Amino acid sequence: MRSQTFVIAIAGTSGAGKSTLMAELVARLGNANALSLDDYESSSIYPPVREWLEGGADPNQFQTPRFVADALALTEGKSIFHPLTGQQIQPTSYLLLEEHFGRARAGMRDLIDFLVYLDIPLEVAHARKLLRKNDFLPWEDNPPVFIQNLRDHLNWYTAFGRSFYIAVKTMAVKDCDLLVDGMLSTEQIADQVIEALNKR
Repeated sequence: MRSQTFVIAIAGTSGAGKSTLMAELVARLGNANALSLDDYESSSIYPPVREWLEGGADPNQFQTPRFVADALALTEGKSIFHPLTGQQIQPTSYLLLEEHFGRARAGMRDLIDFLVYLDIPLEVAHARKLLRKNDFLPWEDNPPVFIQNLRDHLNWYTAFGRSFYIAVKTMAVKDCDLLVDGMLSTEQIADQVIEALNKR
């Protein structure tokens, strides 16, 4: 049974600023939690992009059972344990979710009360993604690994990645409640989200 938890999903291509926006909204809304898909990678199953596109691009092939279960538990007034930190998370008035497909996946459709899509040019989002220093793209910390992984990623992006992001965007935008300009500052985007929520 659903509690009084209001679920806000944030969608947008990789590099659009979803995580940053969720953190800003958690701070502004106060009694709020946020769950990021990246934290559930070890318990999720993602199909190879090429096969997924050629097979009809069914969003339900992206299976995130623990992510869905944890989100549902919080909306039912139950506590969960963070998949990475093990920290107990209690239910709150608001729950923010990173959900690339918006309402397109069956497991998420009935959970989402309000869907925000961050609309940003693909080349800008992609540039942001490549500029992030991490284990995959360590930049000057490990130039040989950076060069090889960057080359592999760009080959993937030109072959399938761009088509993948376009397909996912088409699904997420279709049923979104608020389409915002992802080129605005995080503060400006949060202002628009809060304003839209207050009008509901």
